[in-house]
Amino acid sequence: MIKKSLKFVCLIASIGFVNSAFAYNSGNTEQNCKDPKFKTFFPAHKSEVDPESEISFTVSGYADPTTIKAMAKNVPLELTIVDKNSFYAVSAKLPASLTGKYARIHVKAHNSVECKSKDGWLIKIRDKAANSETVAVEATATEEASE
Repeated sequence: MIKKSLKFVCLIASIGFVNSAFAYNSGNTEQNCKDPKFKTFFPAHKSEVDPESEISFTVSGYADPTTIKAMAKNVPLELTIVDKNSFYAVSAKLPASLTGKYARIHVKAHNSVECKSKDGWLIKIRDKAANSETVAVEATATEEASE
């Protein structure tokens, strides 16, 4: 009698463990979400660049290219996106209105499952007036040296 009741208890316990194992996975119907990754920011973080310079970065290949966006100081950038099979090479030109300022470049994208990702980096944009003065001084120095 003890053996029969012990077998019955073991049977009930094993059914309970099996049901709990199936129950663990049955509610997990969400798709795996892979956030797009951003890399190779150019120019590098905290670099100093001329106005209207070109910037670039890469985005992982599982991003939806139609969702890749970039902004500098809340100004949307016009992007050139090139599919490189395993990633996207993205480039843009800084707006002419951004001179003599620090600008954070905000980038964002998501994949087809709506997994969103964002990143960015900071650059300093030289003042256009100071830049043109430097060019004028260099040109004058070159002319005087050639005389």
